[in-house]
Amino acid sequence: MLTQLLHNLGESNPQLVRELKGRLTRRSVGIVLFLSAISQCLIVGIHSQKNCLGWSEEIVGGYCQQYETVIQWEFAFNSLSFMLPLLLFAGGVYLLSSDLVKEKRRGTLNFLRLSPRTSQNILLGKLLGVPVLLYLGLGLAIPLHLSCAIAAGVPLGWLFGFYAVIAASATFLYTASLLNALFVAEVQYQAIVSSALAGWLGFSVVSFILYYLSWDDSNFNWFEFKWFFWTYQERNYHLVFSWLFISLLGGIYWIWQGLNRQFNNPNGTLLSKAQSYGLSASVQIWMLGLFYPWISPISIEENLMPMMLIVSILTGIMFLLIIPAISPQRPTLVEWARYAHKERRQGLKHPSSKWQDWIWGEKSPSVVAIAINLGMVAAIWIPWILLWQGSFEATLKAGVGLVMTLNLIWIYSAIAQSLYFLKFPKPGLLAMGMVMVTLSLPALVFALFFKTVSVNTTLWMLFVFGSPWVALTEASVMATVLSFLGQVAAIAALTLTLNHQIHRAGASHSTLLFAANQSNLAPKV
Repeated sequence: MLTQLLHNLGESNPQLVRELKGRLTRRSVGIVLFLSAISQCLIVGIHSQKNCLGWSEEIVGGYCQQYETVIQWEFAFNSLSFMLPLLLFAGGVYLLSSDLVKEKRRGTLNFLRLSPRTSQNILLGKLLGVPVLLYLGLGLAIPLHLSCAIAAGVPLGWLFGFYAVIAASATFLYTASLLNALFVAEVQYQAIVSSALAGWLGFSVVSFILYYLSWDDSNFNWFEFKWFFWTYQERNYHLVFSWLFISLLGGIYWIWQGLNRQFNNPNGTLLSKAQSYGLSASVQIWMLGLFYPWISPISIEENLMPMMLIVSILTGIMFLLIIPAISPQRPTLVEWARYAHKERRQGLKHPSSKWQDWIWGEKSPSVVAIAINLGMVAAIWIPWILLWQGSFEATLKAGVGLVMTLNLIWIYSAIAQSLYFLKFPKPGLLAMGMVMVTLSLPALVFALFFKTVSVNTTLWMLFVFGSPWVALTEASVMATVLSFLGQVAAIAALTLTLNHQIHRAGASHSTLLFAANQSNLAPKV
């Protein structure tokens, strides 16, 4: 029966069977069983204490005649609730990252890409097969965890919600670690760093759940959660569990899209331009739900700027991920520029099809797609800013601050895209490094020479990301107009620079091809 099961599994997912056969040996399974049994015994022993039921005075000082062993079930449950997820997160990420790094180093990853199986099938085999011994060891501890939960009086609804969020978090971290191992260049101790980061994130998630979503009223800590019309109140913890689970599923979906594309085509973009539009819209709507109580029509908040500062920071982080994800590499850009130059010179393309290439094409530069993504951000947030119950001046400043923030993000994307045209061993790292310098250096310089934003609001709003939300409260109309015009001038200059790079790349290749054809056609003496 087991042989038939493995045969059927091998037909559906050969990669999973190869991973299982390589790891589920008698020796490794025996070690896992032994360690799991010893660990569970130690946990029970540590959380057990002896209470004396009968005391004898027959000798000096007396002694206990009868003991009662009591297990502190709640403490044991809390300990297991921390230990099991941390082992799952940190251990699984380490195993997956190190396995994929070894595959890349040995060159066997390219053989997997040549397999007739789909990338989803191969990656699923990796996700299920590589940490199989870890799954086995943790699975053996689940009965003890369930027993501790039942003995401690934990509601089963809370427990299953906890399991669902932990499983979704582990899947999120596992897919992210695979994407990191594929997309990011191999660095020393990559698996260890990824594992440490996963452990820290997992510790944060578990601490949040056990501290703020506790099932015990005596341990309840006040936590207010709202997402659009969902409100967390009256111990309604299953609502937050559902929200966390759905949010993690959304993140897993987008990571899985990039993971499949990167596995199939390592030289392509991580996401298509169409996928970036969906990602931007979903993330912004998710954020809008979090901040809805502050900008809903019934809100009576008096200051919108601090909230929009947080929104702009989260949006900037999102675009720092989207910009490299949809920016083609230099060979792809040069090839696109060559054919675009040829088609423009010969009039082969209709203007509308050229714009479609900029908007949807995967080989064209990403600046137009970034502009569309930024436009979607504005389309989502500006209506809610206008509905905010505040003064006209405050609403206008919030709208201007959003536009200036989006202008700065587009400037960063244009700088990054221009650097992708340079002949550099790793232009992606250069581009993102320059973007980080552009983000941090002006703020550092102005903090040294202009101690406060009010000293020169024009320069702060022009160069420093996020400063409009602070400076606009004190800035004059002239300073705001000058900063906005400065951003427009920078956008125009970067657009002209990028167009010049595209024309030069296309024209130079066309010239070389023309010279090669002329040399071949020239009569030989």
